[in-house]
This record gives sequence, structure tokens and C-alpha cells, in this order.
Amino acid sequence: MVDAALAELLAERRHLEEVAAWLAGPGDVVDEAYRAWYALGAAERAAVASPTEWLTRAVGRCCLHRLAAPPRPAPADDFARRFRAACAGQSTPALGALLADDVTAWFDGGGKLRTADRPVRGRAEVTRAVLALLAPRPGTRVDEHSVNGGTGLVVRVDDLVAAIVVWRARDRVITDLWLVLNPAKLRGWTVVTNAHAVLS
Repeated sequence: MVDAALAELLAERRHLEEVAAWLAGPGDVVDEAYRAWYALGAAERAAVASPTEWLTRAVGRCCLHRLAAPPRPAPADDFARRFRAACAGQSTPALGALLADDVTAWFDGGGKLRTADRPVRGRAEVTRAVLALLAPRPGTRVDEHSVNGGTGLVVRVDDLVAAIVVWRARDRVITDLWLVLNPAKLRGWTVVTNAHAVLS
């Protein structure tokens, strides 16, 4: 049964995709949430007061489940190598070369760390923010790992996973960047081993 206008259904889908992106989830979590919706019986769906809220929670659960899964080492990735090297060398030109002019970065601290509370936009601002956050310090290292089906970076400080960095690229530059810093989302990553790099 259709109970909403097409424009509303499309707006709902865009909303779910934005939630997934904010949580650094892979592109298929929205489809996964819809599959969970249709797995409900007709009576169960009819009893849901707000399908959009139900789907939003489903997307959140899918993303958190993926983030909590033990990561696997990822194959070498050019973006990952260059990104890590730029941060290790604190090189503004090297990192800037990886980013689109209109790149947007999200710093998800979950209100538990003092980070940017809104998206950072533009190559210069994103470069400055990332290099400040990932400045080399003793005990800090960056590993390449599979994150939600793609290659990302896991940042550890004194063997505690402190950040996960993932991105979306187009035309050989990064257009969207997510830095997950919320400790609640990173507990399952602290057991990651096989470091590939050290920031020193």
C-alpha cells in the first residue's frame, strides 16, 4: 500500500542516505534498512507510526554493526598511502592534492571529544583541520584496513583506536571525508593488529 507522495518517498531516501553518510556507513546500508522494512509483516508495518523514523533507526543499527565488526587488513590503496604520508609529513600540498576543491569533511566525535560540530568545507579548511587532528605524536600510528568494504585508515594512539578515516572519491580526488572519533563507535577496533605505518 502506498501512503505517501513520490516526493516524500524520495526525500525519505535522501534523508536515509545522509544519515548513512554521517555515520560513515557503506552505500548499501540504506538498501539493507529497506530490506528489513519489507521483512516485516504487513500488520507490523501498518503498526509503525513513522516509517521514516523506523528506517532511520534501522540505518543507524546497520552502520553501528558494520563499524563494530572486527576489521580486516586491506590491500594497499593509493589514496590511503598518500593520505597517510601527507599527515606524517604534515604536508599541506600533498594532502591538498588528494582533495577536491569543494571537499566536505565530517568529524564525528559524538559529543565526547572536542571536535568540529558541523561539516568542514573546502580544500584549505579540510586540509588544515585534518593535519591538525592527525599531527604526528609519539605513540600515534596509522594503519590501512578494510572499512565497510573499502580501504580506510585506522588511527591508534598508545594502542587505543582513536579514529577511523574513510572517504568517497570521484575523478581521482576525495570529495567526502569522514573521521569517526566517537569512542563508543570505536571500542570494537582496539583489537586491530598488523600496523602498517607509524607517525613519528
